[in-house]
Amino acid sequence: MAGTLHLNLVKLPSVWATYPRVLLTRRPSISSVQNPQEIGVTVRGVRIDAGDVARYSTMCGFDPAAGLPVTYPHVLAMPLHLKIFAQPAFALRPMGLIHLSNTIESPGTLEAGRHLDVSVSACNYRRTDAGLAFDITTNIGADGEVLWRETCVFLSRWPEPAERGGARPPRPPKAPKDATELAEIAVSLETAWAYARVSNDFNPIHLNDRAARFFGLKGAIGHGMWSLACSLAQAPVPAIPRGTRIETQFLSPVQLPARVAVKEWTVEGQTKRALCDVRTGRVHMYAWWGEPVSSA
Repeated sequence: MAGTLHLNLVKLPSVWATYPRVLLTRRPSISSVQNPQEIGVTVRGVRIDAGDVARYSTMCGFDPAAGLPVTYPHVLAMPLHLKIFAQPAFALRPMGLIHLSNTIESPGTLEAGRHLDVSVSACNYRRTDAGLAFDITTNIGADGEVLWRETCVFLSRWPEPAERGGARPPRPPKAPKDATELAEIAVSLETAWAYARVSNDFNPIHLNDRAARFFGLKGAIGHGMWSLACSLAQAPVPAIPRGTRIETQFLSPVQLPARVAVKEWTVEGQTKRALCDVRTGRVHMYAWWGEPVSSA
């Protein structure tokens, strides 16, 4: 398979109409996938709903009066992510995908009530030792100007891991001993369901132990994007100037239920925030940012 498929929609698709296709569409064995097709979806005139933003902000721990959280546009674009995963041309098994990393840039300003153009693309497939990686890119803008952009890197694992000489994969690092602990939070299935309702991310691996085990996990795991949002929402809420790039690495899933701590430290002018296991100190996810970068 080759080339590019692009869909132009008149409105955001219903996630409830899309999820059955995401879950039930048959996919080829990843071993047989050679040249995946790039798929893009665009919707124009999408309105940010103030009520949706407030509910998202409250659930993640942001002050609803403080404006649009920098992570919220990911939620706005979620129906288009699902639309891509539901396409028969999308060759990979959506429920088995691993979210490896995330990059967010805000060269402009978004606010509730504004009508925006939203474009999402699955692209840049590359083969790695662990599996087939690819990007989900999102661009949100108005009047030809990009106001917010994101790149999510996903991985579909090979059926058998590459030879590692019998060694186990490296354990996630721990936050520095002098890191400041900003909050300690209990995370449960109730947390995951609450986030699903404000994000439209009803992936069953986050919501049900049996479903998660079916897809090869030990049990339900927390949403990665909730981890990022919750970490950024803790006081003191970081001042992230327009044009700043927020980089995130997801290192190990939060096995539910769990107790996690948000920690912060600074290295060479870069502020880092991590979500860590309270008992072991290991980092589930960490994000960092520095000085604003010039937009292309």
